[in-house]
Amino acid sequence: MLKKALVGALSFFVLLSSHADVSAQELTGRQIMDESSNRHDLPREYEELDMNLSENGAVFEQRELRRYSLEGDDGLFKYLTVFDGPAGVEGVALLSWQNKGRPDDQWTYLPAVSRKLKRTAGSSKRKPFLGTDFTYEDMTSDDRDDFTYERLEDSEINGEPTFVVKAVPANKEIARETGYAWRIFNISKETFFVIQVDFYDRRENHSKVQVNYDPVVVVDQAMRPKRTVMTTLESNTSTEMIIKSRSLDEDAVDEGMFEHRWIKTGRYMR
Repeated sequence: MLKKALVGALSFFVLLSSHADVSAQELTGRQIMDESSNRHDLPREYEELDMNLSENGAVFEQRELRRYSLEGDDGLFKYLTVFDGPAGVEGVALLSWQNKGRPDDQWTYLPAVSRKLKRTAGSSKRKPFLGTDFTYEDMTSDDRDDFTYERLEDSEINGEPTFVVKAVPANKEIARETGYAWRIFNISKETFFVIQVDFYDRRENHSKVQVNYDPVVVVDQAMRPKRTVMTTLESNTSTEMIIKSRSLDEDAVDEGMFEHRWIKTGRYMR
């Protein structure tokens, strides 16, 4: 997954320093994901991005968007994605609230259609979000308790050694709503940054690939990709997200931005 994102998309993760007696070879799938989260999750973040939609390698639409994320006192995140252009998607917003032990709450705001936020429920979360290769569920990060994590045989991506972890829904409610039977994460052994995610649909077919390119350190150990590409294999379409700017400052994001009122009154618009 842009969950968190974006993949993009869409952040994921018992610090190794607290497991000094545990070698990398002994780490479980869950410990690898926990370490990745501990290194790379941030309490708040604001990003401005360009989005390119492509088919058969050719770009057919370019968009501009903003993303906001904020961690609550309960450790759960809220996300807001806002499109600033072109005219056909300007003002469209997606609001997501992460929940513990159950599917996230999501609402879409289409100002040209209605002044109400429309809840995205059930199987609708499996659908593509606004014509992109990301689904609604890809637009948030995981509550790791919602999935079981199995460590597979180590591999490498472009010469970089990786941990390989398979994520499977942990309960029937999550399994009913997700569009994926499982996902395979390739995570850098050196930095615990998620390099690639392979998605397998409910029929267990390899359906999509998300690749995070050119990771850079943004603060402490936390890294972010300069760009992320989600590709749908059958249709050969892809959605590229390119970071233009980012702020981790406290005044860049506040709790009020994730309330329905803030969106409906138009304050989310530039």
